[in-house]
Amino acid sequence: MSAKKLVAGLSAAVLCCLTAGVAAASPAPRASVTVSTVVTGLDNPRDLAFGRNGKLYVAEAGHGGTHCLSGGPNGMTCYGFTSGISRINISHHHARRIVSGLVSTAAQDGTFATGVDGISRRHHNIFGIITGAPDAVPAGSFGAPFRSRIKAELGRLIRVSSDGTWRRIASVGHRDYIWSGNHTSLVPGQFPDANPYGVLAQRHAQWVVDAASNTLDRVGRHGRVHVLQFIPNPPSSDSVPTCVVRGPDGALYIGELTGGGNAPGASSVWRYSRRTGNLTLWATGLTAVTGCGFHRDHFYATEFSTNGLDNAAPGTGAVVRVPANSSSPVTVVSGLNFPGGFAARQHSLFVSNWSVRPTSQGGGEVTRILLGS
Repeated sequence: MSAKKLVAGLSAAVLCCLTAGVAAASPAPRASVTVSTVVTGLDNPRDLAFGRNGKLYVAEAGHGGTHCLSGGPNGMTCYGFTSGISRINISHHHARRIVSGLVSTAAQDGTFATGVDGISRRHHNIFGIITGAPDAVPAGSFGAPFRSRIKAELGRLIRVSSDGTWRRIASVGHRDYIWSGNHTSLVPGQFPDANPYGVLAQRHAQWVVDAASNTLDRVGRHGRVHVLQFIPNPPSSDSVPTCVVRGPDGALYIGELTGGGNAPGASSVWRYSRRTGNLTLWATGLTAVTGCGFHRDHFYATEFSTNGLDNAAPGTGAVVRVPANSSSPVTVVSGLNFPGGFAARQHSLFVSNWSVRPTSQGGGEVTRILLGS
């Protein structure tokens, strides 16, 4: 089984921990750091982004639906339209859906969900990337109207206006699926595949990392998708890139989850120079990165589980600060529960907590980490 097909690489060990109802530990902050919950009740929350109005936006992968096919990490893969984007009022601890009804896939219990997983703000617009590829939907599955609708949304880059209306920009998943099919030797036994997962919106283009084709893509004018770089494989499986951000130097920085079979510390941060097109290793020693970003010239990453994917459990997630050219990230907060996306503002870091969870066990959260002086 391809590890990257489980929420961009989540292993079956995660499902065991979740369904067993393992008690979660409380977050353990370093001295002078305060951790609090901003909102709860979110539906598999992933990436975070601040708007110009100071409101925080969160991508919600949803919980699949009632149209199921055999196969998948839990026996069935179920499709529906439960994904979306919410806007959070931090002061009032309130979240409101501004986009609903986007395609979502998950196991029958709502775990291993994918939908809108990555978001990025540019001016008054929010750009979202929907994980998946229309090419991977089995031929003849479902009725024609339903099948056509899910294929029209899977793998799409969308642009959301301030009033919540949205439109499709590019079929990133389709382009990456075709590309990976033409490069099967890069990850033998797993290609063709595509799961566009993280997005960065810039002035003239949007940049997307694909957690299944393991590529960095540039979406230019008229929605044309250019595959720029393949992210090299770690010791086991593949890189599974999950986040891309712009650094203070103008370069792009890419964090990776890495597929199953990798030991803790196998994840890296890559630097891509937009000027030269060179991809270089910038930092090592991380584990299962699901979100990243710069704040006051410091690079931060969320680690889904410091145990690695094969031994992931609630209470083992962390937020770390990553010095340049380092091999030992500095822990800011530990004891998180499968954290996902990252955003920062003023003196605070924000992460999505419980980014993967069965529907029956309640919703996900957004957690605030207030940094001390």
